[in-house]
Amino acid sequence: MLSIVICTFNRNDILKICLETIVKYFPTNFTVEMIVVNNNSTDSTAQTLTDFAKTYSWCKVVNEPKQGLSHARNAGFQSASHSWILYLDDDAKIDQNLFNRVHENMKLQTYQCIGGMYLPWYMDEKPKWFRDKWASNQLAYDKLHLLHMNQFASGGIFLIHKSLLKKHKGFSTTYGMRGKHLGYGEETDLQRRIRKSGQKVAYDPEMIIYHLVPPHKMTVSWQLKSSFKMGQTFLASIGYPNNVISGFLALFIGFLQLLVFCMVCLPKLFKSEYFIQNYTVDTLQKPLKWFGAFWASISFRKRPLS
Repeated sequence: MLSIVICTFNRNDILKICLETIVKYFPTNFTVEMIVVNNNSTDSTAQTLTDFAKTYSWCKVVNEPKQGLSHARNAGFQSASHSWILYLDDDAKIDQNLFNRVHENMKLQTYQCIGGMYLPWYMDEKPKWFRDKWASNQLAYDKLHLLHMNQFASGGIFLIHKSLLKKHKGFSTTYGMRGKHLGYGEETDLQRRIRKSGQKVAYDPEMIIYHLVPPHKMTVSWQLKSSFKMGQTFLASIGYPNNVISGFLALFIGFLQLLVFCMVCLPKLFKSEYFIQNYTVDTLQKPLKWFGAFWASISFRKRPLS
């Protein structure tokens, strides 16, 4: 009935935590298998997975030699035995009710593509200025809800019928993470193609994972870099022509947002719990996404810079 797919690269210690929570809450009321795709890890991941698969017969290990998250995700669903695929990030801890909610959605079949909600968890102390909202995709909906055309589900907690993945040939390998190189867009691109074919994408806030926020992500530089990188694939992944005209439009929007955010956020600096780091991220994060789109349009490259 359900194939859980987890893709991993050189995060053995964190992966162990993820696997522990899956074992803790593993469902017994419906048929489930788990596929862990090892994407060229050079640490102890291979041994960990070998030992885990020996202990738990429902776990299958797949080795994907082509580097990149999209390659790994495609290898995962292609190896799956069941009709529903649940993608989970390897640095996630699952909520105790996740599998029950997934089971309900599979039985209802109201939607064949559903994203869940991720909330942050921390292994290291969080800086006073860091906001949980920067590490969450929580929306205003309190129950299963159809997403608007400009809203996209997260690939870190992503339930999809296998037939959709087959029909659309999986995730585009033009986008996404490649080893240690930051990249985005593969999930957005897939959902755009799914919608174009007439299918719908939904969001279920009751499908919950807790997503690790490591120390390097709790920095201003990473917050801004990730926004810029996200912007580099933004126009292409949502179907807009990645040309100079679109790029200059993105540049204009970015500068307009920057001007507005600078003025709106400036008074907040007088509040005791609002730091200069907050002001920097709040004013630059969204404009940098548009600046990234502009950069991609003038660089004339099919995929974002590594």
